[in-house]
Amino acid sequence: MVLAVGATVAYRLALVSSRRVSPPDSSRMGTLGTIQATTSAGRQGAYYLPPHYESGALPLVVVLHGTGGKGSVMILHLRALAERERFIAVAPDSVSVAGTWLIAQGSQGVTEDYRHVVGSVREVLKLPDVHVDPAHVLIAGFSAGGGAAAYIASHEDLFSAFAVLHGHVVVHGMGPRRVRAWLSTGDQDRLRTAESIQRLADHLTRREAFPEVETRLFRADHRLREDELAALVAWWLRRPVGRATQR
Repeated sequence: MVLAVGATVAYRLALVSSRRVSPPDSSRMGTLGTIQATTSAGRQGAYYLPPHYESGALPLVVVLHGTGGKGSVMILHLRALAERERFIAVAPDSVSVAGTWLIAQGSQGVTEDYRHVVGSVREVLKLPDVHVDPAHVLIAGFSAGGGAAAYIASHEDLFSAFAVLHGHVVVHGMGPRRVRAWLSTGDQDRLRTAESIQRLADHLTRREAFPEVETRLFRADHRLREDELAALVAWWLRRPVGRATQR
């Protein structure tokens, strides 16, 4: 089977193959690097280490782009937030240049996309002076990347939470792990409506026994906004956020 992805429920609808690693480019704003592991299509990904990352163990987020996307663009969305909140960000590219994700292959094992995501994380974890807080490792996906994020988090012990932003989850493909979950969309998003997100949250809680599922609604169409990412990070790290307003 191949999956292609284009207990408490918090129903708060808030409007709101590897190559040797080469030295990354550094600046006083942090360290921006390119994933050296390369897919069969020649795609790689990017990562960001905040300033003084070597001073201690930091949270880590793996973020998966949507259709037509690239990891380097997702890093641009997260860089300022990663610097401010002090976390490491890893953003692999999908194998497909179309930006879709193929993540499960039944008894034949995992797909190249799955291997590339996990391999990209391991590559960054092996960088000199990188230390990660194992209690705060999130995998988040936008649009088509959302289902891939949920699937991988339910199979890989590394992750303590997952987030689906404007995305869809193939529930019957989920693995055995049950971690914290975040589901969000926009009030003008016609692809992923608020109603569909609540139905998914209800299913994950009542039938799949996920212990914590957070749902949020933002003033947006099918795109990522700064306030949505800030709210996600605040939820993940259990910190207050000033931008989100309740309705």
